[in-house]
Amino acid sequence: MFLDKREHTEVELPKQIEFAFNILNYNQGLIQFADGKANGLLLINSIFIASIGPFIEVIRKGASSTGFILLLIFFIASITSILLALSVITTRRAAEAKHDRNLVFFGGIIQSNSPEGYMHEFSNIEAKRFHETLLTSIYVVSKIADGKYAVYSFAQSLTLISCIFWIFNIIYLMVH
Repeated sequence: MFLDKREHTEVELPKQIEFAFNILNYNQGLIQFADGKANGLLLINSIFIASIGPFIEVIRKGASSTGFILLLIFFIASITSILLALSVITTRRAAEAKHDRNLVFFGGIIQSNSPEGYMHEFSNIEAKRFHETLLTSIYVVSKIADGKYAVYSFAQSLTLISCIFWIFNIIYLMVH
């Protein structure tokens, strides 16, 4: 039972389903936001790596071990950040839990094998069961969002480290 505490009334099932879809859409928006932010990290680190040529040239001409270590740390942080950002974008199914067939997400929908089969199943499902399926979907999407943000946060930190070492490498080039 879902109660409106201000009005002291039970919220009708259709309204609960509407709320659930709003929550689902909000969490899906968070996933898309994380994907977009990860794309930004990919761009930033790609620019950093594209500018690595002069650093490598200094190392080839016999720079000190300090220059080599600066370049190595920069390169490792940038590449690791790129790989993590890619995993943010590609990770969708990592948090899926075992649950009954779902009439909301495409994977459950196509299990019907035909549009007519899906329409039949959809029109015959009890509203309460549909609501439960929707809430399960919200939970799964939330787990996916949580996983994406955890990886994104780490990739963001590594991008900051690569930026710092990119700047150190520029300073090193200017001094040597």
